[in-house]
Amino acid sequence: MGFDKGETFETKTKEPNKIVKTYIAFLWSFLVSLTGGLLLAWWEYEYHPTNSQLWMVPFGLILFATPLVIWLAIFVSDICSLTEDVKPPDGSADDPEKMIRQVISISY
Repeated sequence: MGFDKGETFETKTKEPNKIVKTYIAFLWSFLVSLTGGLLLAWWEYEYHPTNSQLWMVPFGLILFATPLVIWLAIFVSDICSLTEDVKPPDGSADDPEKMIRQVISISY
């Protein structure tokens, strides 16, 4: 009836690529966060008693916390976009064709 084998194959091949890209992004962000944590630990062990090399603290905190904040934002955004019952108002920027038709009908 409306079954297209090519479309199904395309969908099946796109899914693993998306998963692999997600895992690679997660691995890189984990490594960046790990680097920040190790930098903070090294500063604590080596330089904290003398309070020298203070530049390492904010740099380590940025490296440690930024991937966590980004993944939290992505996770929350994904949860919020799961609700399908929320629709944008008429004439919003989410549907540019409808907005163009509305502007054209008003101008004539």
